[in-house]
Amino acid sequence: MGKIRFGALCAIAMLIAIISGCSQEGNLVVRNQGKTAFQGTVENTQVTIDPGASYSTSIYIGKTLAFVGPTDLTVTIEGSSETRRLFRDEIDIKDNQTTVYPLIDDAGACNFANVYSLAINELHFKKCSDTEFGPNVIEKNHSIGPGTMKAYQFDPGCWDILVNYGRQGLLDTVTSVPFEIGKIISISWAPGYKYTPAPPSGR
Repeated sequence: MGKIRFGALCAIAMLIAIISGCSQEGNLVVRNQGKTAFQGTVENTQVTIDPGASYSTSIYIGKTLAFVGPTDLTVTIEGSSETRRLFRDEIDIKDNQTTVYPLIDDAGACNFANVYSLAINELHFKKCSDTEFGPNVIEKNHSIGPGTMKAYQFDPGCWDILVNYGRQGLLDTVTSVPFEIGKIISISWAPGYKYTPAPPSGR
Protein backbone atom coordinates (compact mmCIF):
# COMPACT_ATOMS: atom_id res chain seq x y z
CA MET A 1 0.00 0.00 0.00
CA GLY A 2 2.85 2.33 0.85
CA LYS A 3 4.54 1.63 -2.48
CA ILE A 4 1.33 2.38 -4.35
CA ARG A 5 0.90 5.68 -2.50
CA PHE A 6 4.51 6.61 -3.13
CA GLY A 7 4.12 5.81 -6.83
CA ALA A 8 0.91 7.83 -7.01
CA LEU A 9 2.59 10.78 -5.35
CA CYS A 10 5.50 10.60 -7.80
CA ALA A 11 3.06 10.47 -10.71
CA ILE A 12 1.18 13.48 -9.37
CA ALA A 13 4.44 15.40 -8.84
CA MET A 14 5.55 14.65 -12.40
CA LEU A 15 2.15 15.71 -13.73
CA ILE A 16 2.33 18.97 -11.83
CA ALA A 17 5.85 19.60 -13.15
CA ILE A 18 4.71 18.93 -16.71
CA ILE A 19 1.67 21.17 -16.38
CA SER A 20 3.48 24.00 -14.60
CA GLY A 21 6.23 23.90 -17.23
CA CYS A 22 9.09 26.34 -17.38
CA SER A 23 9.36 29.99 -18.32
CA GLN A 24 10.16 30.99 -21.88
CA GLU A 25 12.27 34.14 -22.16
CA GLY A 26 14.27 36.00 -24.76
CA ASN A 27 16.61 38.98 -24.62
CA LEU A 28 16.24 42.29 -26.45
CA VAL A 29 19.07 44.75 -27.02
CA VAL A 30 18.20 48.17 -28.50
CA ARG A 31 21.42 49.76 -29.73
CA ASN A 32 21.58 53.46 -30.64
CA GLN A 33 23.87 53.70 -33.64
CA GLY A 34 22.75 57.26 -34.39
CA LYS A 35 24.34 60.58 -33.49
CA THR A 36 21.63 61.90 -31.16
CA ALA A 37 19.85 60.56 -28.07
CA PHE A 38 16.80 58.37 -28.65
CA GLN A 39 13.69 58.85 -26.55
CA GLY A 40 10.74 56.48 -26.69
CA THR A 41 9.30 53.25 -25.35
CA VAL A 42 10.43 49.64 -25.52
CA GLU A 43 7.48 47.35 -24.76
CA ASN A 44 5.75 50.13 -22.75
CA THR A 45 8.91 51.04 -20.80
CA GLN A 46 10.07 54.64 -21.22
CA VAL A 47 13.74 54.78 -22.22
CA THR A 48 16.42 57.28 -23.21
CA ILE A 49 19.39 55.83 -25.09
CA ASP A 50 22.42 58.02 -25.73
CA PRO A 51 24.44 57.72 -28.95
CA GLY A 52 26.61 54.59 -28.85
CA ALA A 53 24.73 53.19 -25.84
CA SER A 54 22.35 50.21 -25.58
CA TYR A 55 19.26 49.28 -23.62
CA SER A 56 18.93 45.59 -22.69
CA THR A 57 15.92 43.80 -21.25
CA SER A 58 14.66 40.26 -20.71
CA ILE A 59 11.30 39.60 -22.36
CA TYR A 60 8.95 37.09 -20.72
CA ILE A 61 7.30 35.06 -23.49
CA GLY A 62 5.24 32.56 -21.49
CA LYS A 63 5.34 29.09 -19.96
CA THR A 64 5.37 25.66 -21.51
CA LEU A 65 2.40 23.46 -20.67
CA ALA A 66 2.99 19.73 -21.14
CA PHE A 67 6.05 20.61 -23.22
CA VAL A 68 3.95 22.84 -25.48
CA GLY A 69 4.02 26.63 -25.25
CA PRO A 70 4.86 29.94 -26.93
CA THR A 71 8.32 30.23 -28.45
CA ASP A 72 8.20 33.89 -29.51
CA LEU A 73 6.50 37.17 -28.67
CA THR A 74 5.98 40.37 -30.67
CA VAL A 75 7.08 43.55 -28.88
CA THR A 76 6.79 47.19 -29.88
CA ILE A 77 9.51 49.83 -30.10
CA GLU A 78 8.58 53.45 -30.82
CA GLY A 79 10.05 56.90 -30.46
CA SER A 80 12.38 59.33 -32.19
CA SER A 81 15.54 61.40 -31.91
CA GLU A 82 16.69 64.65 -33.47
CA THR A 83 18.07 62.70 -36.41
CA ARG A 84 15.56 59.83 -36.56
CA ARG A 85 11.95 60.40 -37.43
CA LEU A 86 9.12 59.24 -35.19
CA PHE A 87 8.49 55.55 -35.81
CA ARG A 88 6.67 52.52 -34.44
CA ASP A 89 8.05 49.07 -35.14
CA GLU A 90 7.10 45.53 -34.09
CA ILE A 91 9.73 42.80 -33.74
CA ASP A 92 9.66 39.14 -32.74
CA ILE A 93 11.56 38.01 -29.65
CA LYS A 94 12.37 34.30 -29.67
CA ASP A 95 12.82 32.00 -26.70
CA ASN A 96 16.40 31.67 -25.43
CA GLN A 97 17.73 34.05 -28.10
CA THR A 98 19.07 37.61 -28.12
CA THR A 99 17.55 40.01 -30.64
CA VAL A 100 19.51 43.19 -31.44
CA TYR A 101 17.52 46.15 -32.77
CA PRO A 102 19.70 48.95 -34.20
CA LEU A 103 18.55 52.58 -34.09
CA ILE A 104 19.89 54.26 -37.23
CA ASP A 105 19.63 57.93 -38.27
CA ASP A 106 17.28 58.61 -41.17
CA ALA A 107 17.12 62.43 -41.29
CA GLY A 108 19.06 65.66 -41.00
CA ALA A 109 17.96 68.27 -38.48
CA CYS A 110 17.83 72.04 -38.10
CA ASN A 111 17.69 74.07 -34.90
CA PHE A 112 16.00 77.22 -36.21
CA ALA A 113 16.43 80.13 -33.77
CA ASN A 114 14.76 83.51 -34.13
CA VAL A 115 17.25 86.20 -33.09
CA TYR A 116 15.18 89.04 -34.58
CA SER A 117 12.82 91.41 -32.73
CA LEU A 118 9.63 90.17 -34.49
CA ALA A 119 7.92 86.80 -34.26
CA ILE A 120 8.05 84.27 -37.09
CA ASN A 121 4.50 83.35 -38.11
CA GLU A 122 5.22 80.78 -40.80
CA LEU A 123 8.02 78.59 -42.15
CA HIS A 124 7.82 76.90 -45.54
CA PHE A 125 10.37 74.44 -46.94
CA LYS A 126 11.24 73.27 -50.44
CA LYS A 127 14.00 71.38 -52.18
CA CYS A 128 16.30 73.80 -53.99
CA SER A 129 15.33 72.23 -57.31
CA ASP A 130 11.58 72.71 -56.70
CA THR A 131 9.62 75.77 -57.80
CA GLU A 132 7.05 75.96 -55.00
CA PHE A 133 7.30 75.91 -51.22
CA GLY A 134 5.42 73.39 -49.12
CA PRO A 135 2.80 74.16 -46.45
CA ASN A 136 3.46 76.12 -43.28
CA VAL A 137 5.14 73.87 -40.68
CA ILE A 138 4.39 76.12 -37.68
CA GLU A 139 1.25 75.10 -35.82
CA LYS A 140 -1.51 77.65 -35.41
CA ASN A 141 -0.85 80.06 -32.51
CA HIS A 142 2.66 78.61 -32.03
CA SER A 143 4.84 81.28 -33.64
CA ILE A 144 8.60 81.36 -33.07
CA GLY A 145 9.02 84.39 -30.85
CA PRO A 146 12.17 86.49 -30.50
CA GLY A 147 14.85 84.53 -28.65
CA THR A 148 13.20 81.13 -29.13
CA MET A 149 14.05 78.11 -31.23
CA LYS A 150 12.33 75.12 -32.85
CA ALA A 151 13.79 71.95 -34.33
CA TYR A 152 12.86 70.46 -37.70
CA GLN A 153 13.87 67.34 -39.61
CA PHE A 154 14.83 67.20 -43.29
CA ASP A 155 15.56 64.61 -45.92
CA PRO A 156 19.14 64.86 -47.19
CA GLY A 157 19.83 67.40 -49.93
CA CYS A 158 19.68 71.13 -50.62
CA TRP A 159 16.75 73.05 -49.11
CA ASP A 160 15.34 76.60 -49.17
CA ILE A 161 13.41 78.05 -46.20
CA LEU A 162 10.76 80.77 -46.58
CA VAL A 163 10.21 82.88 -43.46
CA ASN A 164 7.01 84.87 -42.85
CA TYR A 165 7.47 87.27 -39.93
CA GLY A 166 5.89 90.27 -38.25
CA ARG A 167 2.25 91.36 -38.18
CA GLN A 168 2.39 92.50 -41.80
CA GLY A 169 3.61 89.11 -42.99
CA LEU A 170 7.03 90.16 -44.26
CA LEU A 171 8.95 87.52 -46.22
CA ASP A 172 12.57 86.42 -46.16
CA THR A 173 14.23 83.39 -47.75
CA VAL A 174 17.18 81.35 -46.54
CA THR A 175 18.56 79.57 -49.57
CA SER A 176 20.77 76.57 -50.30
CA VAL A 177 20.92 74.90 -46.89
CA PRO A 178 22.56 71.45 -47.23
CA PHE A 179 21.25 68.67 -45.01
CA GLU A 180 22.87 65.30 -44.34
CA ILE A 181 21.50 62.30 -42.48
CA GLY A 182 22.68 62.41 -38.88
CA LYS A 183 23.85 66.04 -39.04
CA ILE A 184 22.31 68.95 -37.09
CA ILE A 185 22.50 72.46 -38.55
CA SER A 186 21.96 75.58 -36.43
CA ILE A 187 20.39 78.68 -38.00
CA SER A 188 20.24 81.96 -36.07
CA TRP A 189 17.78 83.82 -38.26
CA ALA A 190 17.31 87.54 -38.80
CA PRO A 191 16.20 89.19 -42.08
CA GLY A 192 18.89 88.80 -44.74
CA TYR A 193 20.43 85.73 -43.08
CA LYS A 194 22.60 83.63 -45.40
CA TYR A 195 23.66 80.12 -44.45
CA THR A 196 27.41 79.54 -44.37
CA PRO A 197 28.61 75.97 -43.79
CA ALA A 198 30.83 75.53 -40.77
CA PRO A 199 34.47 74.83 -41.63
CA PRO A 200 35.56 71.18 -41.28
CA SER A 201 36.76 70.32 -37.80
CA GLY A 202 40.51 70.42 -37.29
CA ARG A 203 41.05 73.58 -39.32
